[in-house]
Amino acid sequence: MKKTLALVTALAASSLVMAEEQTSSDLANRLYIGGTISHNMVDSAFGDGSVDAPGFGLFLGYKLNDEMPDIDTSLEIGYSQTDEFFDGKNNEINGIWVAAVGEKRLPEISPKVSVLARLGLDVGDDDGILMGAGMGLHPSERIALRAEYLNKDSSSVMQLSAVINF
Repeated sequence: MKKTLALVTALAASSLVMAEEQTSSDLANRLYIGGTISHNMVDSAFGDGSVDAPGFGLFLGYKLNDEMPDIDTSLEIGYSQTDEFFDGKNNEINGIWVAAVGEKRLPEISPKVSVLARLGLDVGDDDGILMGAGMGLHPSERIALRAEYLNKDSSSVMQLSAVINF
């Protein structure tokens, strides 16, 4: 059921992207790539709090047409992977995810600062809904930095991301 839901979500997202008429330069201006480093936590099965592991991720994003000033919406698809949480084998969390992202620039504070939220699906070792919130910094038009907190089905993630806009 979860894999079917993820497939339907991915197909719907790709339909939205393809539905908009674009030139090739417009498409290139809407795409971005990013990479993350993360600190991943899962609740311990032994009642001792949580265990954690470092991780990384890669993602591709597509900016949607926005009619609202200072608000950007996009779709992202990515892959995330952690180190092992315990000594042994096969106790890491890996998966593919897809998410809708909303980002609100905060010109009252600085034109380079934003807040963001995401909602999506994670398919892999931590199947389920993916939710998150964070802050963004845009030192230039092509580069963005993000700090986010994500809540997945079995884990919580604090991550730092770098984004390159085309």
